[in-house]
Amino acid sequence: MEVSLAPSSLVVARLHPGEELLESIKNLSRKYSISGGLVVAIGGLKHLEMGVYKVGKYDVQSFDAGEGETIELTSAIGSVALDEKGDPSPHIHVTASLPNHQPVSGHLIKGVVSPLVEVFIVSASGTLRRLPDQSLGLPALTA
Repeated sequence: MEVSLAPSSLVVARLHPGEELLESIKNLSRKYSISGGLVVAIGGLKHLEMGVYKVGKYDVQSFDAGEGETIELTSAIGSVALDEKGDPSPHIHVTASLPNHQPVSGHLIKGVVSPLVEVFIVSASGTLRRLPDQSLGLPALTA
């Protein structure tokens, strides 16, 4: 299910089991010609990879839900902008609850949906760019 409310700048999508969260945000941004905006999501995952940035790289941890379990995506928030090639570049941070109720949080690297994720993208009226910033060694949001 996807809903685009015209003339509103809100896109709402329900992701299905097996879909990858970042790729889905990129695909929705392409489909609705979103060149910058705010992303919010909640739902459930069966696989989660997240990182914490440490001088030039991400320290990544992976989590998997067992059979009949869910990693609760309690909050995902971030932005989408266009990279140097003009492709959507989401930057999302997440907070999740593992099946044992342990909270985890960080920069979203990968999230595989199960049973569903609800995504909301509020489109900006202009174009945002995420371009390499040599002083940071990272792509950074620019107007």
